[in-house]
Amino acid sequence: MAQTILIKRSTSTATPTALSNGELAYSADSDKLFIGRPGGGSGDIDAIGGKYYTDIITAATAANTASKLVLRDSSGNFNAGTITAALTGNASTATAWQTSRNLSLTGDGTATLSAVDGTAAVSAALTLATVNSNVGSFGSTTAIPVLTVNAKGLVTAASTVALATTLNITGDTGSDGIALLSETLDLEGGTGVTTVASDDKVTFSIGQPVATTDNVTFNNVTVNGVLNSDDITATTMTASGHVVVQGNLTVNGTTTTVNSNTVAIGDSIMVLNNDETGTPSENAGIEIERGTSTNVSILWNEGTDYWQINDGSTTSKIMTAGNFAASFTGILDGGTF
Repeated sequence: MAQTILIKRSTSTATPTALSNGELAYSADSDKLFIGRPGGGSGDIDAIGGKYYTDIITAATAANTASKLVLRDSSGNFNAGTITAALTGNASTATAWQTSRNLSLTGDGTATLSAVDGTAAVSAALTLATVNSNVGSFGSTTAIPVLTVNAKGLVTAASTVALATTLNITGDTGSDGIALLSETLDLEGGTGVTTVASDDKVTFSIGQPVATTDNVTFNNVTVNGVLNSDDITATTMTASGHVVVQGNLTVNGTTTTVNSNTVAIGDSIMVLNNDETGTPSENAGIEIERGTSTNVSILWNEGTDYWQINDGSTTSKIMTAGNFAASFTGILDGGTF
């Protein structure tokens, strides 16, 4: 009579949680065959086979592939190395190579290690290849070194470039040279100008701010060219040349003196005593300076309301139509009428 053996199975559980002793189970989730360990408890379960393991065996390769079983080729070799025969002799306890070898280093550095057989440490001097035949000391107080370095960090050329040791300076007049290694450049202020050296800089000062918005005070100012200004305030101003006023000239002082021989005035009427605004009280007119002789004048007399003339010794009225028509007291002695 035919019999059917059933094995526990699952498509969603990777490992069964309990199996009786000798009971089998297969997981389609992990592709492993499990058995309840004989003599063990319900939780003692061992993986004993299944597609998971057969796939690993099938994937074995002679190539050097990570996480794969090594499969030798027909000669017993694989790509990661060569295995041609099993080890024989005392390989597990060997203290020397069967045949000693000489090892050589080449390239930018060369060395030879002779008779290397693993029985002792071997050393050799490393000789660097010559890439720059210009050897010596480079650079000084008057020259800087110039080095050429290749991609390997080797100096392939070395030379020097001379430094400038003289600083040439010129002014509005004169010139000089400063020996940078032995002399000091002195920045000296001129008349009214001082200099201060501090914190790697030189500050020039003239004793007062001279910005375009500052009020600047000078003692005497001489202008040989053209002076343009919309506001000049001074106690005394002296011009040795011509003074031309393009606008109006207003003099607010108490005395105006003109020491010129010729005065040309474009106005046809000169107004004297122009600052009088109330009842007149002062005489006004023209007085002639005559040096050692007595001055003469023509004046309007505010006390008597008539013009008078002074010839240096006598003051007389000037006869006009107005005062002649009125009563007149005095002597008419002016010659023939």
